[in-house]
Order: sequence, then structure tokens, then C-alpha cells
Amino acid sequence: MMWQGALQSLAPLLGAGGALWFLHRRRSNDGRQTWMEPVGLDGVRLLVFVSVSMWLLPGGALLAIPLALGLSVASPAGRADWNEHRTPRFLVVGVAVLCLIASGFLPVETPVAPESWGQPLFTENPHAPPFPASEQYTWVTGDVVVLQSLRLRLPHQTGVLGAEWTAMTLASVLNMETARMHQAIQLIDNELPFTLDPEDVVLEDVPAPSALDVRVQSDVMISVAYRQFDIKTTAIGLDPSGTKVGEVVAVASASWGGQLDLLIIVRPIAHPTLQDDGRGETWIRDWLLAAESYEAGQ
Repeated sequence: MMWQGALQSLAPLLGAGGALWFLHRRRSNDGRQTWMEPVGLDGVRLLVFVSVSMWLLPGGALLAIPLALGLSVASPAGRADWNEHRTPRFLVVGVAVLCLIASGFLPVETPVAPESWGQPLFTENPHAPPFPASEQYTWVTGDVVVLQSLRLRLPHQTGVLGAEWTAMTLASVLNMETARMHQAIQLIDNELPFTLDPEDVVLEDVPAPSALDVRVQSDVMISVAYRQFDIKTTAIGLDPSGTKVGEVVAVASASWGGQLDLLIIVRPIAHPTLQDDGRGETWIRDWLLAAESYEAGQ
């Protein structure tokens, strides 16, 4: 939804403008001061820069906001302006950041759902973090492969440059992956010879290429961001780092407008496809073809 992406990128600008207007209304003046006086014309330009950068820079606002703040204090005159207008400027920046965060609650479209997978077993994940907004479908195949297709809001970025890498890195740093894996771990629990408590499970990164080229047709290759993990439980075994009980493959593809599509493939240890198709390309191909068909129908 491009209109939601436009709203996302305008949110910090509109929030900052509203804060400046509020300060201007409350301040008694003789008419010589303008509404932008606390930040100046250069400050307004930097606010516009942040909004535009959400479409153009890798990382979007995560890179643009520190860069804009750095530029605003780069010169002695800029530092003097900060000393003079410190309180209103902190208010304006704070409101802009809050509006940016709030845009993360904008709804997303339904996840990619290949017809060949049938109806999803679940169309929500009660263990998923409430922020950012997301939708998730979950399937379980006859041989107990858990497939999860997600669509997430990226509140910090509406462009696609580096969006997958940034989002997946943030998920690892904030441990969001484990929360979303809670449901999948419960589904494969019955296939293991012991009880698997999601609270005792950790995801361990496995060395793997950062991108995967998948041939979806004889003459068409699509590149997706790629991550691979081992599922380990600390509840059994002597290894303090955990005993491996399964493997996870995650691929991601960003779209313009601040949405990220994710496919997660979860397989218990010793599943036969781990030898034949270790990267899960069979399911990735189905997922990418369904995504292509969806985009073509829009």
C-alpha cells in the first residue's frame, strides 16, 4: 500500500510541524518571529531530508535521523542555536520520533499464500510482538514442515534499499525471532521424542550466504535475503549452549511502501528434506511465484 508508505514518511514531518505550530501559538511574540524559529529554515530542511531519506537510504530513518542531528551541530553556529533553543528542539525531535514509531502500527496487507499449500492452519500468531504491525499465516505439511508467511510493517523505512538486511538484523538484536518461532516450535513438538518447551529454546545463527538466488522459471531468477538458524534447547543434554533439535530457514523480500515479506521454514532434526533441499528452495520457489502472481494482479 503506497499511500501508507507516504503517510509513514510524512509522519515525522507532520509531527514536527505540529509541535512547532503548538510552540508558536503558546509563545507570546511581536510578530517578528516565525513558526519555524526554534529550528530555523535549515532545521525544516533537515526534517524534509529525513522524510525523503526513508525512501532512498538503506535503513531509512535509522540512518537519516542521526545524520540530520549530526549535521545540525556540525558547525559552531549550529551548536549555538542548540544552546539557545535546546528545550523546543528536543520537543520537536521527540514528537517527530514518536510519530515515526506510531506509523509502525499502520496495518499491512495479507501475507503471501501459495494456493498449492492449501488453507493455512493459523492466520495469526498470539506470540508475535504487537509492534510493528504484522500478519502471519502458518501451514504444517504432512511430514511436519512448518511454513510461516509473514508481512511486516517497517516503520523506519519505506524504500527497498537494504531493507531486508536492516530488518533481519534488528530482529536478531531485539530477539524478535524467538517470539515468532514460539508457535512453530509448539507445532513440531509432537515429532520429537521429548517435550520441547519454547521458553528453553534458542536460535543460533548458522554461517550461510546473505542472499539466495532462486530460479522460479527457466529464465527468471529472483534474489532474496537469506538467513539460517539451528534450533537448540537448553533443557536437555550436557552442552550448555543447547542441544540441536531442528533447523530454520528465513528469507525476506521488501516492497516499496514500508512492507517486508518473510518466509520461515522450520524442520525438526533429521527431517529427510534437510539432506535433499537444505535451503528449502522448493517452498521458497512456491512462495516467490505466489508473490509474483499477487503483484501482477494488483
